[in-house]
Amino acid sequence: MDQDTSPTGAAAATSSERLFTRHFIFATCINLIITIGFFALVTGMAVYAAEEFAAGETAAGFAASAFMIGAVFSRIFAGKWVNTLGRKPILLICMLLYTVAGLAYLWVDSYPLLIGLRLVHGVLMGFSQTALTAAVFDIIPKARRGEGSGYYLMANALAPAVGPLVAIQISQRYGYDEMFIVVAVISALGFLLAIPLRIPEVKPARATWAQRLVLRPRDIIEPRAFSIAVVAMLISICFASVMAFLNGFAQSAGFVEAASIYFLVYAGVMLVTRMFMGRVQDRFGDNALVYPTLAVFFTSMGLLAWAPDQWAIIVSGALAGFGFGAMMPAMQAIIASKLPTHRISIGLSTFFIMMDSGFGLAPLLLGQFVEVWGYQVMYAACAAVILLTLCLYWVLHGKYSVKQGMARKRAHRWVNEATGVMPQVDPKTPR
Repeated sequence: MDQDTSPTGAAAATSSERLFTRHFIFATCINLIITIGFFALVTGMAVYAAEEFAAGETAAGFAASAFMIGAVFSRIFAGKWVNTLGRKPILLICMLLYTVAGLAYLWVDSYPLLIGLRLVHGVLMGFSQTALTAAVFDIIPKARRGEGSGYYLMANALAPAVGPLVAIQISQRYGYDEMFIVVAVISALGFLLAIPLRIPEVKPARATWAQRLVLRPRDIIEPRAFSIAVVAMLISICFASVMAFLNGFAQSAGFVEAASIYFLVYAGVMLVTRMFMGRVQDRFGDNALVYPTLAVFFTSMGLLAWAPDQWAIIVSGALAGFGFGAMMPAMQAIIASKLPTHRISIGLSTFFIMMDSGFGLAPLLLGQFVEVWGYQVMYAACAAVILLTLCLYWVLHGKYSVKQGMARKRAHRWVNEATGVMPQVDPKTPR
């Protein structure tokens, strides 16, 4: 059985440990490269499918979203396999194939082949990100995981701005083939950065290949991460309401310009908050970050439900950047701190499966509200969900007052005596 290779004891993780090592910087750059490629292709793919293969609106949209379907599917297997097969080999192989997949669009000559390539491309991204993110949380000092995850996930703030800009500018000026080549070149840079990257590996016990590859329920879903993953799923449903319906709401209300400014302001504020909010989490505990950001995100949704003018929408974007933008790294840091090394990848896979499911289900669930009661009632319902999520967070995690790397308030049979982190995990107990 896999053994935890992470150091134990409060002395193993102090705030004086260095965060910005060469390997952390390389990993952050690789994450940025992966997400830029994703957003660039998502932006240009629907129009490409419509122009090249005369795809209808639904088919063109599926050409864009098939990538995410492949990524979600891959996370079912990636959580265990990146440990049993090796994080570094998985990352190198998948980054190389991720580059090749970017070039393969040049030879796609039919719509079904395009969908197949999009699915495979998404699978490669899912495996790459799972291996990379699991490694990063072992590279980051335990007492600075909140801060480190914020910097690492700054890619998620930059990529939505850089990726679409690359796709639009290159496809309009030169063509789609050139867009695919640029994405492949950027991906190749990520592969080159991954070669010297030192990745902490889990030391597996002797096992047959069948034992390494077979999946059991606990190899897909990590129970100790599931509670926080549910919180992330509920929050992602609320933010997906913005991504899916804000443009339609703005058009119906005559606030079209405000909708475009919303995402610009959101990205800018999220980028800034991720530079310092992680330090708040590390120094004062999880609750010091999660409660304020949930409250701010609730206010953001409330402004959309009210929305008397365009400024309300713009201010809502700034509040969402602070609220939702700071919460996602915090949730991942919480999961990483609750788990031994050999379960972090499965815990993060659980997080992404639930979060991506929230983003996927939101248009279907919330569309019913829009059809019957309108956009503003739908956003009011999302605000109510955030309040319920705040209560749920308190029940599942907040009442234990956990701090990164140590527990601020110990609860009977809920604190790991070795690491000071809840819940209790005996590293000698087989899993």
